[in-house]
Amino acid sequence: MTSQCMIAILIAGALTIPAAAQAPTTNSAEVKQQPGDATAYSEEDRESPGHTITVNVWSPARSNGTSPSEAAPPKLSRNFAAAGLNAAFRMESTERKIENSLRRGFPLGEFWIQNDLAEIDDSLRAAELSVANESDREALQQLTQQSGRIRAWSNWMIEQNKRLALTEYYISSSTLDNDVRFQNNVACTKFLVSMLASRTVTESNSCL
Repeated sequence: MTSQCMIAILIAGALTIPAAAQAPTTNSAEVKQQPGDATAYSEEDRESPGHTITVNVWSPARSNGTSPSEAAPPKLSRNFAAAGLNAAFRMESTERKIENSLRRGFPLGEFWIQNDLAEIDDSLRAAELSVANESDREALQQLTQQSGRIRAWSNWMIEQNKRLALTEYYISSSTLDNDVRFQNNVACTKFLVSMLASRTVTESNSCL
């Protein structure tokens, strides 16, 4: 090999080394974050120059667009619901006994009415001891208010009976049917029984 060929080979090698040094040793990847409803991370070949990685970032999700502060109130506790139903059933029994006495022409007994009202009070005290959350307290308030309405109407009936002023109730059943306070009491008590059975606090116009 001639000296001229050796010189040409050395010059070619010297030019190749700087060119290789200028080439990138690793491939960089560009990362972008985009908000979205789901998280997806896709990465193809990192060795491909100029490849873009897209990351969809989770955003806080709320079902039906409601915030935590707008969440439904907790259900009634099981113990309170059972105790509350006992009180509501006693109210219902008292209303039914008064209604049957009037419709069948039986004397309206003050003693058993007062005894029934006392048993309702006892059942309400037992329900109060079972209160475990705010829903229980709201339901207890509704039961207590209903007990007061039944007591007020019953005491009025007893007073009217002492004055012999219940003749219309004994003569015609329509008198009781048209007694707004009594019919509202009956409707409210039935509503409270249903509410306690479902363990969900709601309101009814008959209880207002």
